[in-house]
Amino acid sequence: MTSLGLDLLTGPSDDPMIFGAAEGSSIALSEMRDRTPPPYPMISFMVTGIEELVEALKARGATFQPLGPASFAGVEGKASGDVMDFGQAKSAFLKDSEGNMIALNEFTG
Repeated sequence: MTSLGLDLLTGPSDDPMIFGAAEGSSIALSEMRDRTPPPYPMISFMVTGIEELVEALKARGATFQPLGPASFAGVEGKASGDVMDFGQAKSAFLKDSEGNMIALNEFTG
């Protein structure tokens, strides 16, 4: 990934693998064993203050996807409003104007 200008910030076999990108941003890659890819494009953004961000986006008209049963790294999530809490991570999902799924994730642990 260094040819793309990304710096590996974690070990080469860590899950998730995190790469440093421009201006302090990062990209995380995580293996999801036995997962069938969704039939739609998805992008995920690492954020801080996910609850406040979700509320700010809702105030601007964003509609978040309903939360159903889900797990992350073997931990069952607990829904709180539009945010799913997995203990070490929190996630929220919305679609952009073209129907692409966007995930917002915050590592908390």
